[in-house]
Amino acid sequence: MHRYVHAIALCVLALAALCPAFAGEAEDLRLVPFPKEVQRSDGCFPVADTMHLQFSRSVKSGAVQTLLDSLQKSGMKTPAIAVSEDNGKVFRISVKQGGAFPTFTFRKGAAEEDYILQIRPNEITAGSPGDAGLLHAVQTLRQLLRANCTDGALPCLTIRDWPSLRWRAFQDDITRGPSPRMETLTREVELGSYFKLNLFTYYMEYQFAFQKHPAIGPANGSLTAEELAALVKHAQPLGIDILGNQQSFGHFARILQHDPYAHLRETPSLLCPVKEESYQLLDDLYSEVCPLLPFPMFNVCCDETWGLGAGPSKALAAKIGVGGVYVRHLLRVHNLLKRKYGKRMMMWGDIILQHPEHLEKIPKDTIMLTWGYGAKDSFEPQIVPFADSGYEFFVCPGVSNWSRILPDFGVAAVNIRNFVRDGVKHGALGMLNTDWEDDGESLDAPTWYGDAWGAECAWNGSTTSPEAFNRRIGAVLFGESGDRFGRAIERLSETHRLAGMEGMNNRRFWSDDFLPQQTPSATRASADRLLEIVRPAIEDLEACRKDASHNADLLDAVLFGARRMELIGQRMLDGMEVAELCNRARDLPPSDAVPLLMQAGQLVRKNRDAHEALGRQFESLWLREAKPYALDWTMDRYAATVARYDALSARLADACKLAKRGERFRDLP
Repeated sequence: MHRYVHAIALCVLALAALCPAFAGEAEDLRLVPFPKEVQRSDGCFPVADTMHLQFSRSVKSGAVQTLLDSLQKSGMKTPAIAVSEDNGKVFRISVKQGGAFPTFTFRKGAAEEDYILQIRPNEITAGSPGDAGLLHAVQTLRQLLRANCTDGALPCLTIRDWPSLRWRAFQDDITRGPSPRMETLTREVELGSYFKLNLFTYYMEYQFAFQKHPAIGPANGSLTAEELAALVKHAQPLGIDILGNQQSFGHFARILQHDPYAHLRETPSLLCPVKEESYQLLDDLYSEVCPLLPFPMFNVCCDETWGLGAGPSKALAAKIGVGGVYVRHLLRVHNLLKRKYGKRMMMWGDIILQHPEHLEKIPKDTIMLTWGYGAKDSFEPQIVPFADSGYEFFVCPGVSNWSRILPDFGVAAVNIRNFVRDGVKHGALGMLNTDWEDDGESLDAPTWYGDAWGAECAWNGSTTSPEAFNRRIGAVLFGESGDRFGRAIERLSETHRLAGMEGMNNRRFWSDDFLPQQTPSATRASADRLLEIVRPAIEDLEACRKDASHNADLLDAVLFGARRMELIGQRMLDGMEVAELCNRARDLPPSDAVPLLMQAGQLVRKNRDAHEALGRQFESLWLREAKPYALDWTMDRYAATVARYDALSARLADACKLAKRGERFRDLP
């Protein structure tokens, strides 16, 4: 077999007479991101177990392998494969072997990511000016097969498509606790490619296995050089570049806490910019990752430099200002990266916007990463200063997952849409959709809703409505027949706005709220409102999980988050009942109080067991995604919560023993 044959898959047979009728408009198709232009036509393409695959010699193996892998996973037979001497990036899936490829006419100014995909009753053809576009055509065809195949047939259509933004990036924060397993990282880039994202970055503070500084990275939770090199290799044929980064100023606490680096503190979390050893340390860190990363850009971060000018740089800050000290550091880092490692510097833009008088001192080849995570109507104040000053820039929204039981899907939807919209308006080079795992408790799987929405917005310039996206995403990601996933997301979005739920942050789950903190009526109203939202969402998620043909395991972590919310509401009701039972028991003779105390004890044990069970499930989900490091941070919280219920249960048991002996008891909740 020709060496370029590594993947393109599908099985077809064309008998238009056997086609079911395909009703509906183009908008009814379930695709993410939705194509720029779709024309439906009469007829359909029946999918069967015999077909021929033909592609031009210049087609890279990545597109071929991706489609062949899809074929294998769908249970179809491997097609007969032929390599053509035709020029261009084209492929055809047909009943009969041979024949000339059609001529594709692309839009004026078409680039390498443009593609045309045509489905006719007897063949499927695709073409692109470049390898990236042909891979996008393959991914669209995969989505058509997964989410739009009716009675074993695909609708006939023509798709002309291209992205609104050149770079469409997504991120995994791997250095606030969770350190993803290699299988998780490779799956992330595979799913990113499926949604036509083309740049992946990990966020790095300290969880890398640095050979020159082995004390920095934890042994059971660090990304290794071998893993990073393997990720780059795995991502390349999928059309994904890997953007490296290293915190290079702030967020340095986990490094500076080690004795060998303590003298390099500006503050406990800020690297000192007036000691030459700081730049030698950064050089050492860069030297272990930059050579592994072919992508020409590198993010040095340098955000949130709180306390700058308050440590050893105080005297310098008095002369040139805090902004001057900041820029001086950036110039050192910029020159190090460019001259020694040939990298183009990227940096978070929050600090330099606080010192606009120094902006022009940053080299113009720097790519600014302007970020913000609220549900704002406009992000232009964070964009225009960079655009007007001639800097290329990325807009950086977020999936709103940080420190939350589940991501705030509602805020993320508005944040991503509006930030990308304003970025496209002002000529952004790309989007970097961020996730942050600040408290070390986040699971990765629930972020895929926000990642896919970011892919949609970046591809289409935020012209898709959230409602249309929610109708499509469950079918595209999971292969569900309906839209239960999107409906669940819409419901769960409401929980973050509920009074008394603290934005559904993790700290709300860990609150000691079993015994009422409010009046009984207020407690019941709050709990009932939460449960009337969450329980239907759980039903939708369970239905989607049962219906899913792909990626069903990703739903487990979403269900886990929803069940944590459910437990908050249920334990509030149970705790209120325990308090009422204890109050009644106090006023009764000891013998009459025993049944009430026993009933209260059962409710306490029920909640104790529920928290313990969730802890076990969290451990399982964590180890499915991540290495063991930092798992104990959260498991200790579960253990402490279980111990709290055990203590309450013991108090009730002691009171019950006294009551059975006919003695009065005092120590009740």
